[in-house]
Amino acid sequence: MASSRTSKPSSVDRVESTVGAALAALLPRGARLVLGLSGGLDSMVLLEVLRRLAGPLDFRLACVHVNHNISPNARRWAAFCARCCKRRAIALAVHEADVGPYRAEGLEAAARRVRYEIYARQKQADFIVLAQHLDDQAETLLLQLLRGAGVKGGAAMPLMRAQARGKREPGARAPAILRPMLALSRNQLEAYARANSLKWVEDESNADTSYDRNFLRHRVLPVIAQAFPGYRTTLARAAGHLAEASLILDQLAQDDAKRAAKGNTLVVAQLRRLGIARAKNLLRWMLQRQGSAAPEADRLQEGLRQLFEAGEDAAVRVTLGSTELRRYGASAYLLAALPDAPAQLRRDWDGRRLWELPELGGALHFKRSLGAGLACAHVREQGLSLRLRQGGEKLRLRAQGSTRSLKNLLQEARLPPWERERLPLVYCGDVLVAVPGLGVASGWEAGAKEYGWVVGWRPQA
Repeated sequence: MASSRTSKPSSVDRVESTVGAALAALLPRGARLVLGLSGGLDSMVLLEVLRRLAGPLDFRLACVHVNHNISPNARRWAAFCARCCKRRAIALAVHEADVGPYRAEGLEAAARRVRYEIYARQKQADFIVLAQHLDDQAETLLLQLLRGAGVKGGAAMPLMRAQARGKREPGARAPAILRPMLALSRNQLEAYARANSLKWVEDESNADTSYDRNFLRHRVLPVIAQAFPGYRTTLARAAGHLAEASLILDQLAQDDAKRAAKGNTLVVAQLRRLGIARAKNLLRWMLQRQGSAAPEADRLQEGLRQLFEAGEDAAVRVTLGSTELRRYGASAYLLAALPDAPAQLRRDWDGRRLWELPELGGALHFKRSLGAGLACAHVREQGLSLRLRQGGEKLRLRAQGSTRSLKNLLQEARLPPWERERLPLVYCGDVLVAVPGLGVASGWEAGAKEYGWVVGWRPQA
């Protein structure tokens, strides 16, 4: 831990006035702020500043600490944060995190992912406040450029951004992320901490130059500072320019989407008219809105090549991270990647009106209706089960109509092949009696004065 001597009053005033001005422009009265408190220098400075500003700016303050269970000192840091918050009469929530499921992304990325997932679930917060500063912004921009990021990645960290919902209740909004210290350098924060005799913990991993950020911080940036002492401000300004460019590209994508897209569906001919650059920009924007990470540039290029060059009957399927780009007829689709459907699936209906089928990526809905649907009497006698297509199924939908192959009926209904693979077929015994979206087999319908089950299938968005 560290604490130390005083600094010039002007340095102290600058920190508080900068944070105060950033917050005053954004916070409504009575806003609920939750500070991401690690116990390190930066977050301890922000804790003290927010404590002093809570009254004048009329906001409520609490803290959240995430124990990543990586360092042997992790529990000591959590206890330190608890003591600091108790002394200041500020509520603290401590969360244990498991980075194991994301280890393949690298330790830093895994820790960040679980941390932000926890932030997104803070129901008591309107804003999550984080302590990144000017040095962090410069490091982030350089890291993004070295990784080949585009305009959006080069924009680095904004003062405020909306947050993905995460694992919250449907319809719930995740708190926005606020970073009110982006205009302040690490040196200014150190001066503030010493002037106010603050204590903090030191994360031993900050000295480990095997991490990319630490390598930049300890090996590269000191050399750059010799020739360009103002590099922090300059790089932050460059990130601001890129953020403006990113906003313009998003607005362009919104305009293009009005002509070429509806929901997650795109018209291939309209997409082709945009040209490669704008088509890529539109796809990136759509993926971002779906909560998907930006794909590798070569994967995006390959996806568009296949869309534009393939015939309408071609089965285009290109993986873009956690999303798949598919084509059927004249349309392209951005779909969540799903595992292959279990070919021999069979389930017996237990009477639930909402029948969740996660292995198929959707749910069957049963609605009781007079004079419509599958006759309830037949269901009571023989029960219902579902199966998937095996090939060769036939169905007669009208008494005077012909018996048709299910394959042809689904093609005429313009149902994409990947939806056909997962479409649950409804059986009474060994007889195919209903297909959601097509109808009920002749002879199995409810009469005009009979009750029937109307069966609908809703794939997940």
